[in-house]
Amino acid sequence: MANTCPWGVGSKTSTLIAFETAYGVTPTDAATKSIRMPFNTNGVASSQNSTAPSTIRGNRSPVEPILGNNDVSGDIVVPVDYTAFGYWLKAAFGDPTSANVGETTNYKHIFKIKDSQPSLTIEKAFPGINTYIKEHGCKVSKLSLSVGGDGELTATISVMGGKEEITTTSMATTPVEAVLNRAQNFQAKVKIGGTVKGKITSFGMDIDFGLDGESYCIGGNGFREAICEGLASVSGTIEAFFDSKEYIAMAEASTETSAEVVISTGDFALSILLPEIKFARTSPGIDGPGGIKQSLSYNAYYQDDANASAVVVTLTNKNAAY
Repeated sequence: MANTCPWGVGSKTSTLIAFETAYGVTPTDAATKSIRMPFNTNGVASSQNSTAPSTIRGNRSPVEPILGNNDVSGDIVVPVDYTAFGYWLKAAFGDPTSANVGETTNYKHIFKIKDSQPSLTIEKAFPGINTYIKEHGCKVSKLSLSVGGDGELTATISVMGGKEEITTTSMATTPVEAVLNRAQNFQAKVKIGGTVKGKITSFGMDIDFGLDGESYCIGGNGFREAICEGLASVSGTIEAFFDSKEYIAMAEASTETSAEVVISTGDFALSILLPEIKFARTSPGIDGPGGIKQSLSYNAYYQDDANASAVVVTLTNKNAAY
């Protein structure tokens, strides 16, 4: 007789996403259009503050607590890859501009910062205990990744949402299975000012989409009424061996340059271009007898570049559309 674990087991769970057509409402075609995504961890959840009031009523026992607003938020750590990652890019940036590459079966998808972002229903599926937790009205509030080293290449997708629903059935009957074509750190190269740099050891990037989470209204039962887009910010840190004063001089002169991470193998490629950046001035210290490294923070922006976006992500794969 099979010995079944009586509680939820992470290896048997799933994370599904469905792009909403109306904020906070699971789309009617979610049964067949939901996408089962590869992920490492999923911390998106609903929380509600419980506060002890100061009410006095003639004895020392506490009175019933006060409940606050509901906050749906959390991080999803996902593998960076050449195909499935495109769905997270769509969630962060909106629909890409997609086109076939020449006479090949490859497709190029270009994502840029837009005036609005789509909302999602995100489902954590626990089939072993017949429980499905759906977070409605979710938007990507931040996307962070760091390239370098020899570990697994992952990205952190920070999510802000509207309302949680716990059910005994999944929103999907036959979900789309996202294809995982893993990208790896050794496949990456970094360009500064359009030139490949060989002595950079890590490249970190944070894209904060500036979402407004303070959107609780009277009569909304403590849930976010909407999640509106604000001013995005793009920043990060580059670490490199200190082989010249190039980067310090650029920071000292407030020189504008560009930065690009390109990860590729065969027909697949992922490019993250920051067309306009400036380094903050930080001179390196001497920490010991070994090789000296420098760490420089930067900010990306849009001023007059032809791409008209502070971030341009280009994904090349076999997927025709997102």
